Amino acid sequence: MVTCPTDAPNVGGFPMPETDRDTPLKEAFDPVAPEKRIDSLDILRGFALFGVLWMNVPEGGGGSIGRIFDDISSLLALGKFITIFGFLFGVSFSLQWMRAKAHGRRPAVHSLRRLSALFLIGVVHYVFVWDGDILTSYALMGVYLLIVQWLQFSQRTILAVALCLLAVATVRYEVKLTDLITRQLGVATHWDITGAELRERRRRMAAEEEQSFTTTSYTQSIRERWEGLREDLQDRETYIPGIVFVYFLLGLWAARIGIFRDVRPYRTLLRRTLWWGVPLGVAMFVGRFVSSRLLYAGHNTWLVDSLFRGAEALGRPILGLTYVAAILLLLQQERWLRRLSPLKYVGRMALTNYLIQSLGFTLVTQSYAFGIYSKLTGVTVLLYTLVFFTAQAYLSRWWLNRFRFGPVEWIWRSLTYGAVMPWRLRSEAVSRG
Repeated sequence: MVTCPTDAPNVGGFPMPETDRDTPLKEAFDPVAPEKRIDSLDILRGFALFGVLWMNVPEGGGGSIGRIFDDISSLLALGKFITIFGFLFGVSFSLQWMRAKAHGRRPAVHSLRRLSALFLIGVVHYVFVWDGDILTSYALMGVYLLIVQWLQFSQRTILAVALCLLAVATVRYEVKLTDLITRQLGVATHWDITGAELRERRRRMAAEEEQSFTTTSYTQSIRERWEGLREDLQDRETYIPGIVFVYFLLGLWAARIGIFRDVRPYRTLLRRTLWWGVPLGVAMFVGRFVSSRLLYAGHNTWLVDSLFRGAEALGRPILGLTYVAAILLLLQQERWLRRLSPLKYVGRMALTNYLIQSLGFTLVTQSYAFGIYSKLTGVTVLLYTLVFFTAQAYLSRWWLNRFRFGPVEWIWRSLTYGAVMPWRLRSEAVSRG
């Protein structure tokens, strides 16, 4: 059973799971030691990283089998794992805040330093590796969590705000998408959007993407990504809380109620999440799937499809949270704890592994490296994901048996704490590993 010490210090009504149970208020405010981490959080991070890799690897090929795999991956992965990733960011933010407070530090200052360091790492990733970076947006949206903590919202208020923002963000996205498509197609209103025009637009976008992967040089990519980052940071829309912040709030709420302290009191809640979430999320996906096919065939309108698309957008975080519920329940069984434990090594160095994944698929697909973008289909992308992630699991375990943190985690913590963190494990710990 995965639980945390029940005699941990209490901060704001929530026991602190990441402090030393023998010396709860240590003088040294250092990163959590490896042996005191919460395994369930790291296992969930590792699981989320698998899905993030699966969805992020670009796909250039197709065919009927490829389209089937695309539909399967859309159902199982699209939007689900990024939900988990954002959810866990909110959980970690809450735990870090309470830990800083328990040590008599200013949690807002500590959190700001942590977010600033993450932002800098994200900028480097965005410019030099991949413009699909999420770290910069996480750092920016994380500032709003400071406000939530400062206002001392109750658990119910946090959950209510998250659900309201989820509905607002979904409607806002649909309105913006409708406006964008209308302008791109050069039609007067959304009533004039046809399936034939949408098919042509999709074909044109695929051709442009293929050209980008097969002809763009690395220096040109850097220039384009730098300009893209500047435009994003100058766009006020970047700073409006959206769906990512919703995931943060849900994680904050989960940490507040103590699910990661002890799962047992919340088994009923987790089971209900599964029983209601799976059929509801699948039904929303199926509705969107059918509606989309009808739209492209000319038997549906953009407005009707927009309603189904919005419903499916709500279904993604629902299914993502059912994954969280399922894993937390499975981890209460020793055999599943043993089976899923390898994921904790990937999750303990999640930031490093996320960046390695970006570097890996960038080198595989871009013309200035291996350049096999056009050969990647739904099948080969899944195979690539399985092989690459398995290698990451083995390498992560090897690394963490010798070092306290992943390489990028070490940089992040050193910047956050304002001191060079000890890196290597003690020799006796290495020998036990």
